[in-house]
Amino acid sequence: MVADPIDAVMVGAGNRGHFVYGAYALRHPDEVRFVAVAEPDAGRRRRFAAAHAIPPERQYASWEALAQRPRLAPALVNATMDGDHYASGIALLAVGYHLLLEKPMSTTPERCLELVRAAERCDRVLQIGHVLRYAPFFRAVYEIVRSGRLGEIVSVDWRENLIYWHFAHSFVRGRWANSERAAPMILAKCCHDLDLLIWILGRRCRRISSFGSLTHFRPDRVGAEVPERCTDGCPLADACPYNAVRLYLDPVVGAFALTAVSLDRSPEGVRHALETGPYGRCVYRCDNDVVDHQVVVMEMEGGLTASLTMQGSSHVEGRTLRIDGLRATLLGNQARNELVVADHRTGQAEIVRPEPGMGGHGGGDEGVMRAFLDGVGSRTNDTLTSGWEALESHLMAFAAEQARVTGEVVEMAAYH
Repeated sequence: MVADPIDAVMVGAGNRGHFVYGAYALRHPDEVRFVAVAEPDAGRRRRFAAAHAIPPERQYASWEALAQRPRLAPALVNATMDGDHYASGIALLAVGYHLLLEKPMSTTPERCLELVRAAERCDRVLQIGHVLRYAPFFRAVYEIVRSGRLGEIVSVDWRENLIYWHFAHSFVRGRWANSERAAPMILAKCCHDLDLLIWILGRRCRRISSFGSLTHFRPDRVGAEVPERCTDGCPLADACPYNAVRLYLDPVVGAFALTAVSLDRSPEGVRHALETGPYGRCVYRCDNDVVDHQVVVMEMEGGLTASLTMQGSSHVEGRTLRIDGLRATLLGNQARNELVVADHRTGQAEIVRPEPGMGGHGGGDEGVMRAFLDGVGSRTNDTLTSGWEALESHLMAFAAEQARVTGEVVEMAAYH
């Protein structure tokens, strides 16, 4: 733990910047305080500044403007969009900030590597937002596998299940829908999963193949009678599970997604946002191009095989997993916070329910911020999700996307 509050700067005061990292500072004022903010959206910038009592002279409309100033604090949280991570990260490391950088690090393998090397050159902490390593559920999986209780691991089946409306919100209508603006789906969403696999198994991937495509959220799935927006009187509105008007007024969906739709949460404000902004578009009339399902098959060191399935049509959110060893099988369901260890010899099954973590990502958001502050306080980059540690899963994601596009089996040696 840090002895005194660490001053920090927020770059990118959107949902994660404001509601995750900013909220952490408000809950733990003895650990961290935000003293400046850079955010292009004036409403979000004012919202963050008001929450943290940041004066006008320390409110910036861009990370570029911030980077032109001498360092304002030792720590900086970079929660910009994927495509901005590299340029902003390089510039802000050079100013002298220790950096907590949201995943993915960048959108090309070369830029990911350069970010890691830049942090070394500048002697700065670079921690990546692979928050799930800090979540109690996945820490419990790690401990069971590493304990040897399952015996030698021979096979892993891992699933990233996105509930249907989350996929439509983020990857059809939202900021991660188009790979030109963000990153390929396997990198933007599943570098978490690839990171967890190599961390839990303690093995690198040797070669990788992948299959997947965009099959459902396309214009040819509906007829000409379907309008551009859900607010334009769609004849399929009552039957469509993706009807934006119904979805965003649902209290469960709204609690997760409305902050991205509109800062004005009144019914009138939400309606106006749906009529004019990206989240009111018909899911079949968007500019999305990322896959809506993908399978990655990996051969790990030692001959172990693993598969990762990402799909955006689940009835419930949460990862599921099966890890088969020679002595026991581990089944996991994140949504139920349940792990089952089935012993092969005795036939007995033990149910393990990890202590729930506080905050988002099952406690992972809380853990990654605290670890970053500890790293800044001790000036050590030897953290659980350092840039070097996170690099491997990013390289796997790039290799998986290459394999999906080309149909080839990709040797990971080509990325090292």
